[in-house]
Amino acid sequence: MSDLEQPPADPDEVISSPGIDMFVPGHAPTNAPLNERKQARRENWRLIRRRPAFLFGVFILTVWVICALLGERITPHDPLDFRAGSHLSPRWEFPFGTDATGRDVLSRVMAGARDVLRIAPLAAFLGVLFGVILGMLMGYLRGWFDTVASRIVEAFLALPVVLIALLAVTTLGSSSWVVTGVVAALFTPIVARTVRSAVLAERDLDYVTSARLRGESNLFIMFREVLPNVMGPIVVELTVRVGYAVFTVATLSFIGAGPPPPSPDWGAQVSENYNSIISGFWWTTFFPAAAIASLVIAVNMIADSVQSVMEAS
Repeated sequence: MSDLEQPPADPDEVISSPGIDMFVPGHAPTNAPLNERKQARRENWRLIRRRPAFLFGVFILTVWVICALLGERITPHDPLDFRAGSHLSPRWEFPFGTDATGRDVLSRVMAGARDVLRIAPLAAFLGVLFGVILGMLMGYLRGWFDTVASRIVEAFLALPVVLIALLAVTTLGSSSWVVTGVVAALFTPIVARTVRSAVLAERDLDYVTSARLRGESNLFIMFREVLPNVMGPIVVELTVRVGYAVFTVATLSFIGAGPPPPSPDWGAQVSENYNSIISGFWWTTFFPAAAIASLVIAVNMIADSVQSVMEAS
């Protein structure tokens, strides 16, 4: 064979240039980038699981999830039963004491996890989902859509969040679905701005240019090529938003925009009993407030662990 003769091309060959894997008819793209992403995700997950803060946060979260799932089946007393004396201090039979109407505070705290964990994670997920879609469109399409959407997002973020939520819940009602939708709507522009920034850093890289040269559609490039490479900030946003959702739901309940009495909702318990602190009955408010704080801290510990690993990778 002469030096000028070349062997026949492999039909599965990838024609490459520095930084770009080019696709031409008769040539199949490689799966190497996908495999590298999978390996990176596995390594990140291994590092996250080794962090003590993550494990402690998961433990606290698991305790509250069990309380939410089992509810009255594991509470020592009926959380709605007026069976004991009012304002009994913590003791063996009632470890967290009783409230003004004789209801067991421990049972109400355990049962109250259901309302929070039924609303907060779903609201955070929906807020992140809509925020990701909006942020992807803003960051990749640019142009007039990005300009208009960015101005709307900035205007929305300038408004007082709690006031907007209170007005919405007061107008639409305080059902679980309404509260979920309101909290999700509050989170959507925040997540959209974060995702937009991440997409802007990716949209002109070589792998995106390669996808354009292959003739892929904008939707394919956004959600098949760009999205996997911005999952780090999205995962961090999701974990952070869960913690904010817990606090927001509790705040709405505290100001009277949550489930009505005698619901054992944590925020409602704090709202009902905070005046009792002046009379020395601190336990009626302390334990529901501590439950809110423990759940928020647990979720934030998980979020911080995820963020630390993602930023280092």
